[in-house]
Amino acid sequence: MCCNYSILKQTQNGMLIFLKGCGNYQLTFNNLNFSLTEDELIAFANYLKRIDIDYWEKEYEHSIYKKKIPIPTLQSNFIILINRLELYELLVLLNFENTNEILSYNDLKNGIFWN
Repeated sequence: MCCNYSILKQTQNGMLIFLKGCGNYQLTFNNLNFSLTEDELIAFANYLKRIDIDYWEKEYEHSIYKKKIPIPTLQSNFIILINRLELYELLVLLNFENTNEILSYNDLKNGIFWN
């Protein structure tokens, strides 16, 4: 990874980093790390936006796995499974249209104190 980077977005479970030296992106989410070009990042975001959550939750409602939404990979024996909330969080990380739409992880990471 390049030493010169900017954190573009951060949530509780992930962050999107721009690597200034090579112009690529690092998307880290839970235990996954994606190294993407700008075109790949846009294509991934568009793919996630088109996922029909209700369809996949219905399709795998009797699955033994709690996570029902598959993200296929080029490796035929490897599929990423996520749940509805993880998909929403990924979409927040990859939303470039409105960066101030909701509170970020940095806004809440120290917790909320009810006085």
